[in-house]
Order: sequence, then C-alpha cells, then structure tokens
Amino acid sequence: MRIVKCTTRFATVMCVIIATVKVSIYLYSGAEVVRTSALDSLGDLMANMITLYTGYRMTNVDLKKYPVGQKKFQSIGCLVFSTLMFALMFGNALGNLESLIESKDDIGYMAITRFFQQTTGSISDFDEWKDDLTCKEGSCEWKKAADGAKKINNPLKQFFAVNGDEAEKKTYASQPDQLTRGEIVQQIADYENEAEQWQQLTTQNLFLGCCATYKFCLWMYCISYAIPKSGSSVLVALATDKRNDFLCTSFVILSTFFAAIFPELTGKFISDEKVDPLVSLLLSFFIMYTWSELMMEHMTLLSEQVANEEFCEGVRKEVFDVVKGSPCGVAGDDIKVYMSGMGNTIEVTLTVNAGSTQFAAVGDVVQKL
Repeated sequence: MRIVKCTTRFATVMCVIIATVKVSIYLYSGAEVVRTSALDSLGDLMANMITLYTGYRMTNVDLKKYPVGQKKFQSIGCLVFSTLMFALMFGNALGNLESLIESKDDIGYMAITRFFQQTTGSISDFDEWKDDLTCKEGSCEWKKAADGAKKINNPLKQFFAVNGDEAEKKTYASQPDQLTRGEIVQQIADYENEAEQWQQLTTQNLFLGCCATYKFCLWMYCISYAIPKSGSSVLVALATDKRNDFLCTSFVILSTFFAAIFPELTGKFISDEKVDPLVSLLLSFFIMYTWSELMMEHMTLLSEQVANEEFCEGVRKEVFDVVKGSPCGVAGDDIKVYMSGMGNTIEVTLTVNAGSTQFAAVGDVVQKL
C-alpha cells in the first residue's frame, strides 16, 4: 500500500540524516554513548536498506532462476546482518568495559610519569623532575612532600590566571601557589574544562533529544494511524523499533544530564568520567539484545520449524475435507506444515487407492488442494 511505502521511505531517509549527524557529533564530543548510538543508527540504516532491497527482489522474482521463489531471501539477509551488528556491538561493549576499568586520568598520569622517567639528562630541569621519581621494577611513583619532595610554583595556576576562561580562572584561583612535582603531574592528568564539557554534553543531548522526539512522533503515527489503516506487519516492526529507540535515547539523555547536574550524588557510586562509558555499556547491552532477538527470529524461520499447532490443525482439517470421498487417502503424518522464510510450506503425501483410479480424478484432488 502507498502508506506503507511512503512511511518506510521516510524512515530510511531520516535514518541517513540521523546516522550522518550522529557520526559528526561523535567526532566533535568523543562521547562513547554517542558512538554507540551512532553505530545503532548505522545498523538501522543498513537494516532498512536490506528490507527495501529484499522487498524489491521478492516482488520481482525470476521464476526461471528461482522456481520456488525467494521466500528465504529476506531471512538470510536479516540473519547475516543481525549477526554482524551483534558482533559489532559486542566489540563496542568490550571497549566500554575497558573504559570503566581503566581511568583516562590514570592513563595520563602514567604517560606523563613515563615521559620524565625516560627523558635524558640533557636538560638540567628534567633531572630535577627525575630526582622526585622513585622507580622499582618498572613501576614509578612521585615523591610526596613528607618524603622530602621539594615544592615549586604551581604552573597551572599561573597559566590559567592569564590564559584561562572564566571557569578555569575560578577553578584554579583556589589552588595552592606551590605544589610538589608529583602533585603538578596529577593536576595535569586530571585537568578537564568543565565549561567545555557542559557545552559538549548540551550539544550532544540536544541532538539526541531531537532524535528521540522524531522517533516518538513516528511511533505514535504508526500505532495511531498507519497500522490501523494498513494492517502492515512491516509498520508494526518499524513502530516497535522506534519505540525501543525512543525509550533508549531518553534514558541516555536523562542519565547523562542527571550525572552532570548532581555530581555529588552520582559520585557516591561512580566517578564522573565513568558515567559516559557506563551508560554506553548499558545501551550496548540493550542493542545487542534487540539484534539477538531478530537473529533468533530469523534462525527459527530458516530452520523449517513446525508451524503453530492451531494452524497445523486447520490445514489438516482442510486436507481431510478435500480428500474425503476421493480415490486418494492421506494420514496425519503425511501432512507436514513448517516455516519457510516469511511464510509456511505445506507438504501433503497422497496415497492413491488400488484399482482402476483415473489420473484425472487424482489431478482433481491435487488441484483442490
């Protein structure tokens, strides 16, 4: 129907736009949750493309090349792609777990420490920094003031007093004038511009909010108008997908904003920098679940599993009614009803009664079946 065609095409065009912008937002913010959402949008886009392509192929079947049609074509495409997307999201989830386990600040701290450890003595000032390093078996720690580490002027406070924005000046105005070299390294590793982070979060969630609004509107349009009018199973699947996307995106927006607005509360359970990978991990798990559901659905369709009992009973009754009184006989085990692609296949084995049964009579029974 026209309404199904227009709705699916509109959804595909919007998928292209959303996926493109999400990738751009990820490149701007570097947020893991945006990366996960972008991967999901790319998956939705590819799924829509597969649906359109398989729909085209199934409505333009070359019966000479495919004498029984291409009923399994769509299921095979969906199975292959859902498996690929599940594997992709699994890899993304592993990356999220790695981010949860290893802190960016720890990485920065170790990198700076390693730099001073490996620096040659060609510059005298570096030698003074290296003197404050205590290394044992490849592991280095900075001396503390209690261990005799000398305090020097805080370079970050001096730098941001001149070059920082208002938020940075306010933050570093309260910092000590002098710190040990180890404390300076820790401050550099921990440095984050809160104003810039808030700007990135606002931009990210503003766009995600627009996406959630679009998905909510399309979902409501499908369930309130398009599906009742067309009765299309394609639109039912589309509406379900948009509903899940809306709930998932809304959760991401609310959780990231909540963590940013109430850092003291969330800080009791998880550090600020781990909120993004945690939300991304939960999102990855949810997306993996949805793709696994699709994967299992099409595996069932391709496995030629027996159809539901009610349908099988209806088929048997119809076959028995047709065969009754004819020169042919059929037993219950001679009727096989099983899933085949997006439909069902029915196989009936007829037993022709002995005697002078005319082929025309058998052909008439076959025709009725």
